[in-house]
Amino acid sequence: MNSARLVIKTSEYIIQAYKYGAFEKIPEFIAFRNRLDSSLHFAQVRTERMLLDLLLEANISTSLEESIKSMSLSPEEDDIPWKDLHDNRDLKVLLNWDPKDRDISEVHRKLSLEEETIWLQIRSLTLRLVSGLPTLNHTVHPKNSEKTAENGVSSKIDTIRSLLQQLEVAVDSGKRFLEQNIQYPVLGPPPTRMAGFFSNGSCQCQTSLFYLVSDIYELDTNGLEDSTELQERIGNNFKSLLEQLTDLFNKCKGDLMEVRDGILKTHPNILENLVFFIETISITLWVSSYCDSVLQPFKSSLQKKKKKKKESSVVMPPVFTSFLDYVTELQTLISNVIDHIKGLEIILTAFKLDELSIDDTLLSQVRNSTLFYVISFGKKSREYLFASFTFFFKCYLLEKL
Repeated sequence: MNSARLVIKTSEYIIQAYKYGAFEKIPEFIAFRNRLDSSLHFAQVRTERMLLDLLLEANISTSLEESIKSMSLSPEEDDIPWKDLHDNRDLKVLLNWDPKDRDISEVHRKLSLEEETIWLQIRSLTLRLVSGLPTLNHTVHPKNSEKTAENGVSSKIDTIRSLLQQLEVAVDSGKRFLEQNIQYPVLGPPPTRMAGFFSNGSCQCQTSLFYLVSDIYELDTNGLEDSTELQERIGNNFKSLLEQLTDLFNKCKGDLMEVRDGILKTHPNILENLVFFIETISITLWVSSYCDSVLQPFKSSLQKKKKKKKESSVVMPPVFTSFLDYVTELQTLISNVIDHIKGLEIILTAFKLDELSIDDTLLSQVRNSTLFYVISFGKKSREYLFASFTFFFKCYLLEKL
């Protein structure tokens, strides 16, 4: 989608150059377009933007499907030109007065390019795996999927499993790269977010979610009969996911900013962990929605059999109990996350108000009283707090006049 916009814009420049006789500019515009199309960081920004749009817009599976269609995403298609990727960064743009041994070397440039490429592979595969979730509809006739495999046509779940294997390979490459403990110069290229993605557990959790999708699809295809081992594995996956999400959430706790001895200190690692956690919890909700779409028809079928046989009680398969416990604990965890984020907003609002520095006794009292309300009545929204402060400030101005 973004590539199409780029082609349109550069085409307009080419038309204008032809119209006004600037023919020597046409090859420059074409070369510039080709260079952007094969830019590593253009692909990174495009991938991250798509992931961000999905996280902000896709709240349920239907919305996820619509968002994926609007982006023209397909799990089978990879539109990134991996063999022709070009590093367009100008790492020499800043003046460096350090000795040559501290300057950016060609080794640093190659290592940075390798790290950026691995990180792009992980993010691109994650995006494609997410785009494949809406394609895994409930299987009405399980044998159909087997026939398509026999005819040589790759099924949707085969694509998901293939992407998952590629993701495992990319993750292993990223871990081996980080084991080198590379330190770039101060004016060198910044490292990617890959280290934080691995260390806080987000990578493992997201990978486990996609493996859960594969298991649920297998249950959907084979049915509930003679699937005790599979149901037990799915139940263990639910428990493991909750443990991983809880551990990841614990790493998000803490203040983003704090004042010690009159000095404001920030904790960017907490914010980074929180960003990865929100992304992981969003994928969790999409996967949980898929699990529900598979298990719900099974439950309805069992209830119909119960009514036909007029039995007082029917033993429900263990996978339903595991999923119900999983959803209940997940709702509790999300409620705690929301409360935590609200608390962070209150702290940030308090810091913003505390930065006001008009030397006047009355205004200082008003400001301090406002901070007291911020801390005491944290449940109020930020709009209400700023409106209250504006009202007090207007009263102060009227009194002065």
